[in-house]
Amino acid sequence: MNEENKLDLCMAVKQIAWGYVLLHFNINLGTFNMLPNWLGYLLMVEALSALSQEEPSAALLRPLGQLLAGWEGLCWVMAVFKQEFSFPLLNAAAAAATLYFHFQLLTDLAIAARNHQCPQEKRILRLRTARTLLVTLLALPFPWERHQFLTVVVALVYMAAAVWICSVLFSLNGSLREEQTGGPASDAL
Repeated sequence: MNEENKLDLCMAVKQIAWGYVLLHFNINLGTFNMLPNWLGYLLMVEALSALSQEEPSAALLRPLGQLLAGWEGLCWVMAVFKQEFSFPLLNAAAAAATLYFHFQLLTDLAIAARNHQCPQEKRILRLRTARTLLVTLLALPFPWERHQFLTVVVALVYMAAAVWICSVLFSLNGSLREEQTGGPASDAL
């Protein structure tokens, strides 16, 4: 991999990390989410071309990422206008697509980490699995409203995993920059 591609990979990992920040953390003014999920997906989609230089399967996520950005944009607009949006089959299809997108994206990032001998590979794979299990658990038709303690525990674990994913991805960006420059990364964020 040439130096320009390594720099592109560093930028791609940073964009994906910021995309995860936008997906996992919301700042709401009423129903208006100031950190929209659709913007997180657009950041990730933009980063996929550089990631695909390292792991070609990442390019296959581009159309799905664009579709998810559009879906999240539609949901965001509906929420802004306080419109109810309930299509169970579409919601289920979007949930399955989201699950696949993140599983494959995190797998591709772990492969990139392995290819560059970065220590984050195993953490990314563990987080990928934990995230997949948590999202699947939350999607099950379970009466969460009747089991508040369990709901709080699962929500706290999910939030911890979200923070950990962002942290590990920013750390991977730092490791890749360090490899590129031969010294400590000065612009990790």
